[in-house]
Amino acid sequence: MNDFSYDVKRNLIDQLKELGIKHGDSLFVHSSIRAVGGEVKARELIEALFFAVGKEGTLLFPTFTSRNEEYFVPSQTPSVMGAVAEEFRKMPGVIRSFHPRHPVAAKGPMAEDLLKDHEKASGPCSEGTPFFKHANSGGQILLIGVDLDTLTLLHTAEAMLDLAYLNCMEAAYMDESGIIHHVKMKQAPGGHRGGVRGFEKVFREHGIIRYGRIGKGAAMLIDAKKSLDVMTDILSKDPMAALCPGNSCPDCETFKARIRGKKLTDHNINVSVLLTSMPENKEAFEDMLRHFSTTKIGYITKKDFEINELKRGRKIMPAPEDIVNYNSLPKGCIGLVYYPLKAAKYGIQPFYDVLYKNKCREYITDIFIEDGITQIQGESERALLYLPYLDKGERVKLGDGHAQLREIVSAMRMRNFSGTYHIVVPNKGNIILMTYEMLREFYKIIP
Repeated sequence: MNDFSYDVKRNLIDQLKELGIKHGDSLFVHSSIRAVGGEVKARELIEALFFAVGKEGTLLFPTFTSRNEEYFVPSQTPSVMGAVAEEFRKMPGVIRSFHPRHPVAAKGPMAEDLLKDHEKASGPCSEGTPFFKHANSGGQILLIGVDLDTLTLLHTAEAMLDLAYLNCMEAAYMDESGIIHHVKMKQAPGGHRGGVRGFEKVFREHGIIRYGRIGKGAAMLIDAKKSLDVMTDILSKDPMAALCPGNSCPDCETFKARIRGKKLTDHNINVSVLLTSMPENKEAFEDMLRHFSTTKIGYITKKDFEINELKRGRKIMPAPEDIVNYNSLPKGCIGLVYYPLKAAKYGIQPFYDVLYKNKCREYITDIFIEDGITQIQGESERALLYLPYLDKGERVKLGDGHAQLREIVSAMRMRNFSGTYHIVVPNKGNIILMTYEMLREFYKIIP
């Protein structure tokens, strides 16, 4: 080995030690050799990693494939996870898991136990996989020249929570005897996750990430178990946390649709959209609606709703002053329609006066969801006449006006409301955009 190669590897080893890697560590590596620098070869980086963890340590690399092959052969199918992972896969003594979608390569004392039965797990990254086992055995994750969007452990957190946007699929692998096995898997990840980089701040706050350099590339060393716990906690509170926050990513919009659909299914409710006029591009409008629910969701004009629902004797919409008096349904009616904003405009507190104090909540089957600035004239409220001037005619976000929508939705949820929420869209501007924004707001106020 020439002196130049020795000096390069010695420098890499010093950088790895400075980052906090020590003998005996179990290290899951995601890497980019280009970021490390042109003078460093993939083999040199791997040898430096082995030296850093010592004979007592274990190295793991993701060696996922193109997934275009008819079946996966662990000893032959190339990895598409970069030059370092592919070089590592081919080294003597390295073993590879049999999972046909997310195979992992490893070498070291823990390698066999970590990779064992990967193909038998319910999902590629779920419990029982190398990702889960490595995290729960005190391992660390090393990102070299790549960002958090390469962190496969995120999919373990998603699988543990069985998030709605994970997929079911099939794939095949060939075992050592030449027998082809077909694997049915659930909780399979796929697509883009634009929000995961936002987790870095939380990792720093919890003290589970360290920074350094490997060659010329930036590096992060992450405690696998603690990061898994943090990501699971974040996603349990907000299943959309790892997704792109905007509305321009097709993958993330599809994933959000599945989450919204599951939320409606879990609460056993339906949503419709009420328009006073139809948008010009009906197909685009319907496509947008599909991305807000996998359950029934449609559009209907207010006029049609009144004709088709209220005047057939099936449901009744009382005047605001009358709704508090309904202790039973009139003969021939099966439901009561409630319009909180109309009640608020009349001077009735939509939650306290109607749902909190009266029996009529038991008969409500349809709720018109609309919010806004109102001049409340009820005895318990002052008329806030200045608010329309501050608002300058802008639409108030759902839940921020006087219709007490958050309290209403919460109260109806706790009584297992299984009716329909009708989103009332203002007849102004871009109807598709206005509907999109109102639906997005509505899903935020569903607990």
